[in-house]
Amino acid sequence: MIGHIKKPAFTLLEVIVSVAIFAVIILASSQIFQSVISSQVKNFSETALQDEVKYFLEAFSREVRGAKKNTSGGTICDSLIPSGSTYIVDSGSLYFQNKLDECIRYYVSADTNGVNRLTLSQNSFSFYVSSDKIDIDKIDFIVSDSDTVQPLVTVNFTVKSKTNPNLPTLNIQTSVSSGWYAD
Repeated sequence: MIGHIKKPAFTLLEVIVSVAIFAVIILASSQIFQSVISSQVKNFSETALQDEVKYFLEAFSREVRGAKKNTSGGTICDSLIPSGSTYIVDSGSLYFQNKLDECIRYYVSADTNGVNRLTLSQNSFSFYVSSDKIDIDKIDFIVSDSDTVQPLVTVNFTVKSKTNPNLPTLNIQTSVSSGWYAD
């Protein structure tokens, strides 16, 4: 072996160790990436659920703030709401009279797909206020209405996402007062 020069090279053991280290780094990176993507999808779903709830709560709040005291003016609400009162709760429904002297009813009903949705009845029309992407359950209206304090409606309900069943159920409570104030 005269004139044989040893060339620098990697041994088999060095190659195996470096491939193993590289594989562990790639595996850890992919797990972190998958975890970040999963968290991001969950956050987007939760935000979408909250946006759906926010939308119908804003519509509900606007309508409830516009309620006026029943002064026995010959409306259909006269048989439901005592004179001098603003709101009444009957069989899971909230009744009140709006600025146009129309009798308004809010309640939860199931649509054709079996999704429980917040429903608004006004005159002879009924329509859904909440989206079919959320299922409303266990709604409860609590009314605080007297001659000496401003009327207040508190609504408690639970809501579940229909588009992502892995999201937790939200328990929501909010209170809305009428636009009129006690003298």
